[in-house]
Amino acid sequence: MKLRWKYFLVLIAASLVPLLTVTWISQNASRRLGKTISGRAQNTLTDTVKQEMVRATRSYASFSLLGGLTTELALRVLAAKAELALALPPPSPTRIYYAADFDDPLSAPEDMSPSKNHPIRSKDGAVLYKRISRRHPNFYLAPGTMKEGLTSEIAKFTRLSSALSSINQQYGEGLHWAYASLENGVHISYPGHGGYPRGYDPRMRPWYKMAKLSKTLTWLPIVDATTGQLTLTLSMPIKRPDGSFAGVAGMDIKITHALVESETTSRWSQKMSSFIVGAETDSSSKKRKIWVISSQEERSSPGSKAVGETSSQRPEIKELFRRIKNEESGYLDMPYKGVDSLWAYAAMIADQYFVIIVPKSEIMTLPEEVGQMFVEYSKDQTAITGIAVALALFFVAVVAFFTSRLSTGHILTIIDAWKRLAKGDFSVRLKSRTKDERDHLIHAFNEIVPKIEEHMRMSTALGLAQEVQQSLLPQNDPSFPGFDIAGASIYCDETGGDYYDFIESNRGGQARLAVVVGDVSGHGVSSALLMATARALIMLRSSMPGEAAGIINDVNRYLSLDTAQTGNFMTFFYCELTERETEVRWVRAGHDPALIYDPTTDAFDELKGQGLALGLDDSFEYDSFRCRIEPGHVIMIGTDGIWEMHNKTGEMFGKKALMEIIRSNHSASARQLVDTVTDALERFRGDEASEDDITLVVIKVDR
Repeated sequence: MKLRWKYFLVLIAASLVPLLTVTWISQNASRRLGKTISGRAQNTLTDTVKQEMVRATRSYASFSLLGGLTTELALRVLAAKAELALALPPPSPTRIYYAADFDDPLSAPEDMSPSKNHPIRSKDGAVLYKRISRRHPNFYLAPGTMKEGLTSEIAKFTRLSSALSSINQQYGEGLHWAYASLENGVHISYPGHGGYPRGYDPRMRPWYKMAKLSKTLTWLPIVDATTGQLTLTLSMPIKRPDGSFAGVAGMDIKITHALVESETTSRWSQKMSSFIVGAETDSSSKKRKIWVISSQEERSSPGSKAVGETSSQRPEIKELFRRIKNEESGYLDMPYKGVDSLWAYAAMIADQYFVIIVPKSEIMTLPEEVGQMFVEYSKDQTAITGIAVALALFFVAVVAFFTSRLSTGHILTIIDAWKRLAKGDFSVRLKSRTKDERDHLIHAFNEIVPKIEEHMRMSTALGLAQEVQQSLLPQNDPSFPGFDIAGASIYCDETGGDYYDFIESNRGGQARLAVVVGDVSGHGVSSALLMATARALIMLRSSMPGEAAGIINDVNRYLSLDTAQTGNFMTFFYCELTERETEVRWVRAGHDPALIYDPTTDAFDELKGQGLALGLDDSFEYDSFRCRIEPGHVIMIGTDGIWEMHNKTGEMFGKKALMEIIRSNHSASARQLVDTVTDALERFRGDEASEDDITLVVIKVDR
């Protein structure tokens, strides 16, 4: 029999009987007490809850009103930005992603990821999360719209990216989509996404038609066409500079956000219902129509009946709207879906009311006096419970004492073995047998000791490998006339595949300095070995005559011999500086382009150029490139571990943040710039483990 069952049976026999007896006595007494006083509490409690519900509903309505006004202000700002964009000339060309690009992983933005804020319910009932981009909006052209004739309009609408991103940051999970559509069929939406249904035309959507006909800001419950989620949508028209109608801007707000659902359910009950009831006038028929939106409404799919139509036709909803019309707040005692309930309501905006419904069965609990009476009554039960618990504890303690002594001997033996292992005695083994779970512990101990010994040997070997690899990197920053240069390399494991070096030479009577940065695929011991091989080849070849392209051609030829069967490769950036020349020459072998910053124009450029990574093709011929450099220029060469670093929220550091550091600190020394970047990366990463090696070199032109 297992050890836990031995203890369980003994302890249960000693404690269960008296505890069950005490529980039975207490429960019978509690039931008698509840029946005695429950009738006296209901009337007082009902009146109290009604007043509290009205106060709470006013508070939630005020909160929703404030949120609605804030949302309207945000939409007006978005519409104003859209009108300004239409009035300005097209900006410089930028990368544009269309909705179809988001549906294809090969053309989608790099930051595409599933969003829990955009769930999609499949036909089989499973919940999937739509993939979106928070860095790029998506463009969509309505059916029959030709892209060639709208390039200017599309380019102008790229100016809305920052405004759409600001709205998303302001609302967080409360915002579903923010978008703008033109009468000519151009549509922009944020966050960026795809998945539009076939034949989707934003100009045919209710929010577009309502805003176009009313010529003012409108609120409307809508089923989103791409996710099928129910949203509260507000929209308003956009005008062109000549005052003519241009299109419509809109925002979709999540129903749970509009209903303050997290606050109401936590305060009252999970069975509570909250919704917004309102009325709108059809622009064509001039008839007034009641609508209801609630997070409990069934999620309709595109093309289904109007949102809230079923609920709005309920007799109690019509009666509610009739009675609360032109009133600020109040409460009703009226059934809801056949259940006796209390209703509380308060006015919001645009002929809308916030409503809370709580079943009477959920609030007919005993008031405070019931609890006090129960406490007084329970005093007599405390003595009985205390005696029973004391007896149970006494028997449990006696049983635990004797049973623990039976197993103490084995436990002490195991503890002694662990102490010997902690002192470095890897020959220790356990030989005792207990015929229960302790045998598994003994077996696991005997298995883990040789593994720990092997791990210790590997740790020592990796420590030595780390010391050797660190000795291959530059120990000091170079001193080269006319330049201030510094570098650093940080490995995520004991060893890594990143590499940088400063190689001095003298060709043609001129002093030269080669600054090299490499990144081996992967990281760890295998990458470190390939890095060491590449370093030896580049050091040897750079000491011989030849131009930069010829040097890299020879290194690639010999390195390919080592990587032909492994599939490993190494991206490489070779940069050559000359003492008396005002230009920089470089060769790029699959590595990210170096950044160059000109503080006089506050502009960034890249040292680009085509070239395969080293070790992929031994016959590839590399080309060298050159550009002029001026005093004050800052050149930064780094590996992708910098801008691809993620924090605990999944956000990527990115090149924009790196550029901002260079711009803000361009007057500092090269070493200070390197330290500033590495410190910023540490703060951004926080407690998250680094996933890739980090290497960067900064070159400042001082001449």
